Order: sequence, then C-alpha cells, then structure tokens
Amino acid sequence: MSDRPLNDYETRILANVRDHGCHVVSVFDSEDDAKSFVYSVGFWESVGQPEVIILGLPAQMGAFAVNETYRQCKAGLQLADGQLIEGLLDGYDVTCMARAVDRQHLIPDYLNSALWYHNFRTGQPLDAVYQLVWTYEGRWPWDEAAPVELLEDQPLLYSGKFH
Repeated sequence: MSDRPLNDYETRILANVRDHGCHVVSVFDSEDDAKSFVYSVGFWESVGQPEVIILGLPAQMGAFAVNETYRQCKAGLQLADGQLIEGLLDGYDVTCMARAVDRQHLIPDYLNSALWYHNFRTGQPLDAVYQLVWTYEGRWPWDEAAPVELLEDQPLLYSGKFH
C-alpha cells in the first residue's frame, strides 16, 4: 500500500465498488471500435468472481456486457473457463464464452485499474480474469471459417481453442 493520498479516480473506483458492486472501465478508440475494450473492477470482492474483460465492441455495448455479467454473477452464475453466457450483448442474439486470461496478459495495458484495485485492497497481484469472447454469425474467433476481422477485434488473451 502506498502512503500517498488517493486521487479522484481511485476514490471513484472505491465508491463504485462499494455502492454498485463494481466499477466499469471503458478504454476506447474513437476511430476504431475494434481497438476498444471494457473491463470490471471489484468482481472478486462483490460477487466472489474474477474480473472480466471484453474487447472489440463499442464502449456502451462493452459496458452493458460487463454490467450484465455482474448481474448474472450476483444471481448465481459461476464463471469458469468455457462457460457459455447469454444476454450480454443488448439487442443481439449472440453467445459469449468466458475464457481464462493467461497471466502474461494480466498487465496494465489491459487491466490497469483492476490491477491497482486488487493490490490496494489485498496487497496481492490480481491473478484471475476472464475474457468474454463473443461470436459473430455463430462463429468463434478460433473457428477456421471465422472472418479474420473477428480475431482482430478480440485478440486472444487466453491459450488456444475451446471445443
């Protein structure tokens, strides 16, 4: 823990987790939704689940997916590698799958606020996150027939295919 005072952003994260169960971080590229991503902060504390991240969607859609995952976890959903989850993309009949993020991707480039929060609250590094992977026209990014853009939109932060 640092002896420095918390900044306004850190204070807001703490308040959102306390008041709403999680804080949602949107990292977006205004010119290219494919480079945008959204992740949770506080899942492990509020619903006993790893944090989640979803890539390659507009910020609002990604935030809905994270919040809906929180709602489903609060209602009893237990995330696991390969867990199929419905209803995460508002207005779309799309299946998502939780994939365990490899430790080499638990880095500030993807999860800066979640890493800070976990360390601040526990004194330990964040060690578990699930990537919420979405299908396009029924295809997963690892499917041979999937359009190349699908994999470009959501880089694999996990190892290999899931059968």
